[in-house]
Amino acid sequence: MSLYKNLKRARLRIGKSQLEVAQTVGISNTALSNYETGYREPDLETLKQLARYYDMSLDELADLKGTGEHAVYDLWTISKNKEIAFRGIKYSLRESQKQFLRRQLTSVFARFHASDK
Repeated sequence: MSLYKNLKRARLRIGKSQLEVAQTVGISNTALSNYETGYREPDLETLKQLARYYDMSLDELADLKGTGEHAVYDLWTISKNKEIAFRGIKYSLRESQKQFLRRQLTSVFARFHASDK
């Protein structure tokens, strides 16, 4: 997969606008738009800043392994973290909240599994 597609996918994954990302990373909205359309490519320092912002490795962001696959995140593992994000908002969870989240995930995916039959 191309870098520009990965940049856009990473931004959409966290639910941020181009303007929000550009302002936080310290680049112009036009520059980010050019990166996401493939018109231009970011320099290495900008690419590192974007990878940090999207919480991805450079390998993942640039698809250096050439797999063309996007990362798959295990929600069970993520739900054990002290801090998680949903739609771009970070949450610090207490243990009781993490346990509640895991119960809810189990319930939702049990319904998914039952509907597949």
